[in-house]
Amino acid sequence: MRKGEILIILADLTALVTFGRRPLLFGAAAGVVLLLVLIHLFLEKSRWQMLPAYVATFAIGACGLAGIASTYRVNIVVSSLAVTMLLVSVVLCVMLPVFSLPKPSGRYTVGTVTRIWFRGDSGRESGRSAPRKLTVQFWYPAQTAAGKRSPYRMEHAQGLKSYLRLVRTHSFVKAPILFDIEKYPVVLFSPGWRGHLTQNSVQFEMLASHGFVVVSVEHPAAEKLPVDFDPSLEENLEKYPIEAKLRAEDTSFVIDQLESINHEDLENLFTARLDMSRMGMFGYSFGGAVAAEACWLDDRLKAGINMDGMMFGEAADAGVQRPFFFMSCDGPLPSEADLQCPDPRTRLHMQMLDLDIRRIRQSLARYGGYYLTMRGSSHSNYSDRPLYSPLRILTDAGSIDVKRAFEIVNDYTLAFFDQHLNGKQQDFLDHKSSRYPEADFERHVVPTAVSAPQLA
Repeated sequence: MRKGEILIILADLTALVTFGRRPLLFGAAAGVVLLLVLIHLFLEKSRWQMLPAYVATFAIGACGLAGIASTYRVNIVVSSLAVTMLLVSVVLCVMLPVFSLPKPSGRYTVGTVTRIWFRGDSGRESGRSAPRKLTVQFWYPAQTAAGKRSPYRMEHAQGLKSYLRLVRTHSFVKAPILFDIEKYPVVLFSPGWRGHLTQNSVQFEMLASHGFVVVSVEHPAAEKLPVDFDPSLEENLEKYPIEAKLRAEDTSFVIDQLESINHEDLENLFTARLDMSRMGMFGYSFGGAVAAEACWLDDRLKAGINMDGMMFGEAADAGVQRPFFFMSCDGPLPSEADLQCPDPRTRLHMQMLDLDIRRIRQSLARYGGYYLTMRGSSHSNYSDRPLYSPLRILTDAGSIDVKRAFEIVNDYTLAFFDQHLNGKQQDFLDHKSSRYPEADFERHVVPTAVSAPQLA
């Protein structure tokens, strides 16, 4: 809980002690409570988890300022209701906190800026006539730690997720870029199926603090497909490769725009600051498939990472002919019973998982690369989502310690891009590290002769 929220709860409880016993003291306490709420609303802003506490607070304030008195029994009932409401707010605030992102491990301050670009040629193959709106957010090494800190989520976080707008990151909005380094390597990011720009901010800020410019691309929602990702339906599986290619083409368009602002940035931020010869990409969930597809389609991308995403598109069958890192959550492989399950949707889902594993293994055999499984991890451990709540049932986080998982993902991600974009040899990537015994890491060397069996 935030400091103002704690003070409100404590002040309410203190006021309730005097309710019905010492009217003058209760009136003074009620006034203090109302003042604290006003200060809290101005400085910290409201959130829905505190609504029961706000109601209790204004009720206490109204009773105190009006000098309302009642019988002992009524006082007990009112006080009990107020305490219950305060406790409900405490539980909600603790279960859905205004969390803090891990502090970036690099030496550079981080700046951030958001831009909106429209890709106008998306209708040629997809049948679309309207331009695709691409919201793009940058994270980069900044000169000073001054100005406004960027919120974790913007106005589009509504309803139960609206409190995420109150989370403050370590990145400073529109901070001047650092000039200590002549040009910076660039790493692009594609989010999950319904993912948002900032869903892997832990990695964005970490990379920027180590001297990378990170560019996260938010794609338009897929048309004529369910809101939720569902690989258990044949009609979805037919369309996912098309969507993966469409988003990979979004990435190529963004690269074109980066080349343009690198030549001349009208906002005078990135002109001649981007090293377009050192460019990589990573993605989470469906964004991992997009990263593989983009690396397959666009040779300007020199390396990529798929963070626990099923493979779709041409890269799924052909493999990724770039240095590529596959990261996977922990879990049993589909059994023969799973593959023959009588339920058609479950059977298809298991068959797709089995095919996905074989596709990854084929790519590693054909072109080399890296493979990581974190024991005790789940799908969400490759994103920021475990920070959203300490209750794993709400975040789908695995049994692995949340901070430990971030540390493993960050270290492997940084080492990979340092080696393949910056040319800094990383012994860390040569073999399994004793530092992380829970990380099952494999390095697959590029074969001298390409020969891999075709998938059935």
